[in-house]
Amino acid sequence: MAVVKLGKPVKSNLGGDNGAMAYIINPAKTDGGRLVSSNYERTRTDHDALAEGMLDDNRRSPKGIQRNSRLAYHIKLSFSPDDPVTPEKVHELGVEFARRITGGEYKFVVATHTDRHHLHDHIMVCAASRYGKHLKAELPKDIIEQWRVIANEISEREGLSVIFNPVTEQVARKMRGEGTTTNDKPTTRERDPKCAEETPEPFAATPPRTTRRTEDEEPLERRYGMSMEEIYTSAKGMGTKDRLRMLIDLTLAGAENFEDWRNMLDVQGVDVTVRGQHFTFTMKDTGFKVRDVKLGSAYDMTNIMAGLQSTPVIPITFNRRLVAKQTRKTITVWLPGTHRKKKITFDAKRLVDDGGSTLRAFLPLHRDQIILDPSNRYAGKTTTHGLYQWFGEPASRLEPQTTPERLPLRYGVSPAQQRYYQAQARRLDRLAGEAKALNAAIRWTRLADGDSAKGLKLLRAKVRESHDELQSAVIALHDAIQRGDPDLVAETRGEMERREALCDRYEGELSAIEREIHTTRDREQTETERQERQQQHKRGRSI
Repeated sequence: MAVVKLGKPVKSNLGGDNGAMAYIINPAKTDGGRLVSSNYERTRTDHDALAEGMLDDNRRSPKGIQRNSRLAYHIKLSFSPDDPVTPEKVHELGVEFARRITGGEYKFVVATHTDRHHLHDHIMVCAASRYGKHLKAELPKDIIEQWRVIANEISEREGLSVIFNPVTEQVARKMRGEGTTTNDKPTTRERDPKCAEETPEPFAATPPRTTRRTEDEEPLERRYGMSMEEIYTSAKGMGTKDRLRMLIDLTLAGAENFEDWRNMLDVQGVDVTVRGQHFTFTMKDTGFKVRDVKLGSAYDMTNIMAGLQSTPVIPITFNRRLVAKQTRKTITVWLPGTHRKKKITFDAKRLVDDGGSTLRAFLPLHRDQIILDPSNRYAGKTTTHGLYQWFGEPASRLEPQTTPERLPLRYGVSPAQQRYYQAQARRLDRLAGEAKALNAAIRWTRLADGDSAKGLKLLRAKVRESHDELQSAVIALHDAIQRGDPDLVAETRGEMERREALCDRYEGELSAIEREIHTTRDREQTETERQERQQQHKRGRSI
């Protein structure tokens, strides 16, 4: 079984000791460089020489190398541990795969890694051809599926297992220019063993089509590639947000880091934009945009990063100027307020960079952080929560709990009557918020034996605990998806939804209480200022 994935874009990090080329041909992972091949260089261990050959083709391309140019495509070809293949065979198949997808026009490097429980190839393909063309201009939207078709053909020929995917099957027929599969094989649905009993009889009447299609009879919803789960959810009538949640869960289960996850969603037709401490998801085919908090607490930035790292995390935020050193693998940050005398180092995969001046890192919750001095000597350690004495602790999230504005219902006949009813509706909304805050305050004060301050502290602790439990449920769901157990997936998804509802409930109670506290303080301050002005006015009149 060969799995094809597109890795992180290779832009300014192709060459150098910490570049992408050095990573894939690492002698420790490629049996001393024995499992490295290219179609333009003899060397197997000189990463600078291999990178320079690709850079030369990029320089000769019509636009040359610009600031944000993509220099190469990083493709991963992984084989199942159950397949009877040797490292040499995997390398041979990887070279064949690279030759077929490049057509001999683009330079490539194939490196087989043996450091994991499964054998896999890292394939670096130059973005510019030997003749000046650029690969990006020639790639169709379903290129990943086309590459998977080639991988499936190689796997079938070698007697290896093949992943069944109706989208890949459709692209395979399209590449062959056929309406059905070859060798009198049934169509995709009939080839699926799960649907064998539903195979229609010849010449049986078929229901009318309601799916929108393009001119070449391709379903409009599949132009950007849809997974089986997305097809099934669409058939069941689920909305765009439900399909988006399903895509996020599936891609998180197979992604290695944030950029890998973003690229996998991009292939599925979903663009991910980082805006402050939130993600904005955009469906490319419809232009539909939705913020992470609108999908639920389980899909905010913190929980998504916890799912990627398979461990509970907490966020820290810092200015880009505090970065002391950044490589492809690690990032070192000065601790604020220490006058650059203390710093910490963490994995670069934990960083979310939106290109602005503010960076966010998501560090493991249950792990000590080592503090170093400017000479990289040990200067102490602290818990991840302890970092908040230097980095600001994030404020409580209030967006999901805010009450939506009341729709302007046209009660009343005249404009004056309409304004009156709308004013009454706003008063009722404020009264409902006050009642909710009062009920929550009474409940938590009783739990704290009549101490309101202690009750508020207990509620804040409950909010943090519910966040940790929600992160654990999100991680359990992604593990279940990776195992491929549908019963376990359904069970863990239900547990995640219960934890999410509980988290929203606690956050709603806390935000209602804090909102009323701030409102009461503002009201008291306004009243005090009014009384002071009246007293000053009286003193002025008496004088």
